[in-house]
Amino acid sequence: NINRRVSMSNTSLGAELQQLYHSIEILIIREAVIGRKEQLRDKLQEVLNIIRELVDANVAAATQEYAEARESVEQVNAKILVAIQDLAKVAETINNISKTLDILEKLLKSAKP
Repeated sequence: NINRRVSMSNTSLGAELQQLYHSIEILIIREAVIGRKEQLRDKLQEVLNIIRELVDANVAAATQEYAEARESVEQVNAKILVAIQDLAKVAETINNISKTLDILEKLLKSAKP
């Protein structure tokens, strides 16, 4: 539901990543500018790649990197919901997604043996 209120919660990183994926899909559907659609599709593919690698790495939820990544994904989900309502914010939201993906990449590097 795109109207759900996103607040800091105790959801898992997995749940937040699932919401991130779904939110980006909605944004892709609603965005009219082809270039932005392509950027969002690229970000969606990055999310899928990170999810796959994190599952393979079996990240420990107790690490500081995990906590930071979960919080960042939750925050960017909230920003995507705002962008879905106000498509003028899509370019800014793409940048926010990029920052979150950087944090997830940092987590992934810390999780690999």
